[in-house]
Amino acid sequence: MKSMRSKQQGIGLVEILIAMVLGLLLTIAMAEVFLNSKQAYRSQEAMARVQENGRFTMEIMSREIRMAGFQGCANLDSAVPNVIADPAPGMGFSASEAILGYELSDSGTWSSTYASPPASVLKGTDSTIVSRASDCGAYLVGNLASDNANIQINPDNTCNFKQNEILIISDCKNTDVFRASSVSKGSSKITIAHANNVNTTNRLSTLYGEDAQIYKFLQTEFFIRENSYGQPTIYMRENGGTPLELIEGVEGMEIQYGEDTTSDYAADAYVDAPAVADWSKVVGVRLTIFLRSIRDNVALSERAYTYNGGRSSMSDKRLTQSITATIGLRNRAP
Repeated sequence: MKSMRSKQQGIGLVEILIAMVLGLLLTIAMAEVFLNSKQAYRSQEAMARVQENGRFTMEIMSREIRMAGFQGCANLDSAVPNVIADPAPGMGFSASEAILGYELSDSGTWSSTYASPPASVLKGTDSTIVSRASDCGAYLVGNLASDNANIQINPDNTCNFKQNEILIISDCKNTDVFRASSVSKGSSKITIAHANNVNTTNRLSTLYGEDAQIYKFLQTEFFIRENSYGQPTIYMRENGGTPLELIEGVEGMEIQYGEDTTSDYAADAYVDAPAVADWSKVVGVRLTIFLRSIRDNVALSERAYTYNGGRSSMSDKRLTQSITATIGLRNRAP
C-alpha cells in the first residue's frame, strides 16, 4: 500500500522571514520619508517666520526713518525749531538732530555721547534715534492774539493731546516745540496752554494763525537687546519711555548713513555713525538686519554666514537671513 505525501500548507519559515525583512525595509523607508518631510516642513516654517519678521521690521523702521525731521509743511533747514520745552526732548530737535546714530563696541563703549542710552543693549550692535512730528495733526481754529496766548483746536480732534506732552506747532515758516501745561476740552474747542512752569518761557516765536498745525513730538530709538526668553530682539522706545519689544530673533543691525557732501540732495557715501561729519547732511540710511530662526536644529548643518563684511560661523543649527534696504529721508528732499 503506497503512502500519500501530504502537500505543504501555507507558507514556510523562509518566506515569513523574507516578508518580515521586506516589511521592515519598507517601514524604515516610510519613516525616513516622513522624517525628511517633517524636517523640510520645520525648515520652511522657520524660514517663513524669519522672512516675515524681516519684512515687518523693515516696514516699521523704514517708515520711521523716512519721516525723520518731519514738522508739517516747514522744512528743518528753513524753519529752525524754537525749543522752549523744559525739560527739552532728550536729544533735541534740529536739522542736525533729526536722525542720529550710535555704535556700541564689543567692550560696551558707545561711539559718541548718548544722553540716556537704553539698558542692556547688545554689544557690537548699532542704535539709531529718529525725531519728528507725529502723523496726527490739528489745525488751529483761530489766530493767536499774542505770542503767549493759549492754542485752540477743533473739539472733535482725535489726536488725544495730553498735559505735559511735548508738542510741535508749525506753519510753513516757523516751528515751536513746547510742553502742554494743560489741555482742556470744551464744547466748541480744545484749549492747549504752554505756561512757563513746564517751558523756559510761555511765549512762542510768532503769532500762529489758522494755517498752523499742532502735532505730538516723537523721538524714537531702535536698538537690540535680549528679551526675557534670552532671544536677541529689536526694541523701540518712544520719548524715553518703556521700551517696546518689536521683533525677536534679530542678532545684528548695521546702520550706515548717506551724507550729502555736495549739496545735490543725493548721498555721496554711506558711512558708519562715527564717520558722519554733519548729521544735518544725512539724506539716506542703509539698514541691514541679520535675523535667525527662534528654534534651533532646523538646519541640516551648523550655520556659516556673511554679515557686516565678514564670514562667520555658529555652533547651532538655526536658519539665518540678512536683509538690506536703502531709505531716503523725505524731509531732506528738495
